[in-house]
Amino acid sequence: MNLIDLIDQNRSNHYKLLVIVDNDNQHQKIIDKLKDDGWAAYDVTKNIVEMTKDIPENKIKLRIGEQIKKWVKSLPEKIILYNTNILYSPELGRLNPVGAFKYKSRDREIIIFVEGHTSGDRIRYSSYEREDHSEMDVSELIHVRMEDIDV
Repeated sequence: MNLIDLIDQNRSNHYKLLVIVDNDNQHQKIIDKLKDDGWAAYDVTKNIVEMTKDIPENKIKLRIGEQIKKWVKSLPEKIILYNTNILYSPELGRLNPVGAFKYKSRDREIIIFVEGHTSGDRIRYSSYEREDHSEMDVSELIHVRMEDIDV
């Protein structure tokens, strides 16, 4: 699949959230390809750590959603989000990248990189017995494995 075709398809999707499953940390290829087209890239873990440093530990699960919403609203209209695994952590209420950004992508275009295993319209992160296990429904989103993209 051609990257530009995927972005064009995503632009007409209701949520405008392109999900790329990247288990080999290859996001830089996409960032390099799109940086001259007005796309800006953000390390989610770095930004979440910054957001939570002033929140009392027992309030993080309650406040992180609002903090993410404010952060996304402050970003440009074309954003790439990578290093998203922190969102699965129990300390953040076991959010997942799709859930955290799906409804915030309507007024901007977002490409998000996630790790996991695809099975039809679902992406599974981690294994069932682990605290950070998550299953994401991506049936309403354009989603693709990194290895299937022609960059």
